[in-house]
Amino acid sequence: MRGNKLWDGHRIVLPEMREKAVHRCRECRFLAVIVGQEETRSGCVAGIASFGGLQRRVPERIPLRELLHQVGRSGLQDILTGFNPDAQACGRFLPRLNKSGKKP
Repeated sequence: MRGNKLWDGHRIVLPEMREKAVHRCRECRFLAVIVGQEETRSGCVAGIASFGGLQRRVPERIPLRELLHQVGRSGLQDILTGFNPDAQACGRFLPRLNKSGKKP
């Protein structure tokens, strides 16, 4: 059974789910640094339609005012509280791209 991608220690893991099980939130493309006037925090912007649907590229730094215009205060609270950099990646996980536009 060694070398079989479907067999992983007595569990069956589909190949597309294996990538999500191995990675963490801090390696995700949807991780963004939200810059306010006095504080800078990280958050997951996958829930925003324009970023989650890949209609717009997710910048590394997003001004707080821009997010407030898009999602409002309650949406901003969801973005900031739902993020844990050490958590296992969710179903929306996409690996971060290098500066050249390729996957690492």
